[in-house]
Amino acid sequence: MVAQLLEVCEDFAVPYLDDIAISSVMFQEHIKHLETVLQRIQQADLTIKPSKCKFAQGQVQYLGHIVGQGCRRPSELKLEAVKNFPTPRTKTDIRAFLGLAGYYPHYIQMFSTIAAPLTDALKGKCRKGVVHRTEDFEKAFNSLSQANQFFTLRTITVNLYCRQIPPTMVEESFFLK
Repeated sequence: MVAQLLEVCEDFAVPYLDDIAISSVMFQEHIKHLETVLQRIQQADLTIKPSKCKFAQGQVQYLGHIVGQGCRRPSELKLEAVKNFPTPRTKTDIRAFLGLAGYYPHYIQMFSTIAAPLTDALKGKCRKGVVHRTEDFEKAFNSLSQANQFFTLRTITVNLYCRQIPPTMVEESFFLK
């Protein structure tokens, strides 16, 4: 419903369920974008709860990503979960790890190549059995769980979800403070 409401705002507003992220280059432009979105919400007889709103933020956490200032990077909370995931022992554990790390495949160069030994371990008829962990398996798991495998996507477009302009990847560690 929110997506239909914001069809005319698709260049600067990204809806997801009942969340809306608005991105702009300049502050004055952001005020205009914000007014447009709020008018659309008002025209649809919908309301917002001010205590749940964040206006004019340089960066926001949105759908497991930190988005803003021409960059998109994984949320540190999710990265910590990947980093602290115990070594998988069963196929169920491997699926859980790949699901968690696989949420961010765009941030990991050659994700599918690195993850290949883990996905190979899922082959076979036994669905829940203990897996044989090879040296390649351990190397793949350690590579995916290390912070230095994650990258920031630097975009040259305001709309960080635009798929027309490919982002560039810049290696950064988000665990070092």
